[in-house]
Amino acid sequence: MQYQITSDNIDLSPSMEALTKEKFERIEARTDNLPEGSRFARVVLNSVPDDQFEVKVNLILSGKEYFSDETAFTLENALVVVVEELLDMIEKDSIVQRRKDLKKEEDLEEFLIEEV
Repeated sequence: MQYQITSDNIDLSPSMEALTKEKFERIEARTDNLPEGSRFARVVLNSVPDDQFEVKVNLILSGKEYFSDETAFTLENALVVVVEELLDMIEKDSIVQRRKDLKKEEDLEEFLIEEV
């Protein structure tokens, strides 16, 4: 997966980038069947008032775009929640697509039965 990890108001350390990529391994594992060039994540890590972190993610998988943002007291917690939300969206899309494919298959079977 290709990453763009940035911030508007903090200096990113190598450990912050490593933590981000570590948490995104779950998404990478779920999408490893997609071509490498079709997976892209733009992750913005910012500090916000009350000593919290905000994580915003634009995730593109084979042209399909997903977005999530979260604010938490630790960067790790915000990343975990964002990844969970994105995985839920990906799974929902997967289920919807399987249902559409199944419906097409059922329609084709009905058509073929009627033709015979």
